[in-house]
Amino acid sequence: MEALIRLKQKNLADYEYMILTSTANKTNTNQLLPDRLSSEGSILNIQVSTDVFAIAVLRLVDGVIPHIFVDVERKQAINLWEIASEMCHDSAIHPLKANDVTVDAAASIVINELQNNFEQCRVMIYGTGNLATKTALKLAELGMHVTLAGRNVSKVTRIVHVLNDILPSHTPLPIQVFQANRTDKVDVLISAISAQKVLDETWLNYLQPDGFALDMGLNNFSEQFIDKILLSERALYRVDIQAKIGTAILDLKTEDYFFSKIRGKIKWLDHTAVAGGIIGNENDVVLNRVTPPYVVIGTSNGTGGLK
Repeated sequence: MEALIRLKQKNLADYEYMILTSTANKTNTNQLLPDRLSSEGSILNIQVSTDVFAIAVLRLVDGVIPHIFVDVERKQAINLWEIASEMCHDSAIHPLKANDVTVDAAASIVINELQNNFEQCRVMIYGTGNLATKTALKLAELGMHVTLAGRNVSKVTRIVHVLNDILPSHTPLPIQVFQANRTDKVDVLISAISAQKVLDETWLNYLQPDGFALDMGLNNFSEQFIDKILLSERALYRVDIQAKIGTAILDLKTEDYFFSKIRGKIKWLDHTAVAGGIIGNENDVVLNRVTPPYVVIGTSNGTGGLK
C-alpha cells in the first residue's frame, strides 16, 4: 500500500500525537493525510477505510508515538477503537469524536468571520446528518438565526422539531425549516453532507451580497456555484479542523491534571476529605483539591451539597 510505504518513510519518533480517523464521504480511503498543525505541535494524520490498513499502521506506531487519538464515530463499517484496543500495548489511545471537532471548528470560523455580530447573523445549513444536526444546534445555542434545509423535507422537519425541543428556554429564535420561497437572505450558507457537487448556483440566491459559504463536507458545491460565488467576490471556505484539533491535546492535559491533582478522597487532619465532585459522607471535609495546597470548601451534607 502506497500510504503504508509513505508512513514507513517518516520519522515517527518526531511525533507525540497521531489521529486515526475515517469519513462518511465516498472519498474515504486508506491514506496518509497532511499533518494537522496545532499550538501543541504537529499531529500525524491517518485516514482508514480497512481493518488491514488500520492494523498495519498501529503495529508501526505503537510504542513510538505516545498518544493516539482514535475516531470512535462509526462513519464506516470499521471499529477503529476495537482495533486500537487490541493492537496498542505501549501507546496510550484516546477516544476522539471527529465530527464534534469539525462542528466546533465550523463554529469558530463563523464567529471569527462575523466577530461580535454573530448573534444577529442568519445561517442556512444544508444537510440532515450528524454534522448538519450538531452544527444547527450549536449555532442556535449561540443565538444565531438558523434555518435547516435538505433533500428530504419531512426529515428536515422532524429534526427541527427535536432540536427546538432541546434548545435552552430563552433561545432568541427557534430553528426554522427551509422554505424555497423565502425572501430574506442569510449571512452564512453551510453545506454539511457526504455527497459531492450537490449545491448548485441557485443556492446563492439566498446568500447576502457580503455573506460567505462554508463547506463542512468535501466538494459539496458544484463548479457553477464556486465560479459564481468567487465572481461575486463573496468568500468561500471549507472547514479546517486545525481551528480546533489542538483542544483535544489540551483536553488530555486538563483531564490528567484533574484526575491526578484535584479529584479524590484522602485522610486530612484526622478527617476524611473529598474533592473534585466526589460525594462524601455527612461531615466529610470538602476540599478544592486532594493535593497541596488545600483550600477548605466546607463540610459535606452527605447528599452532594454543603452544610
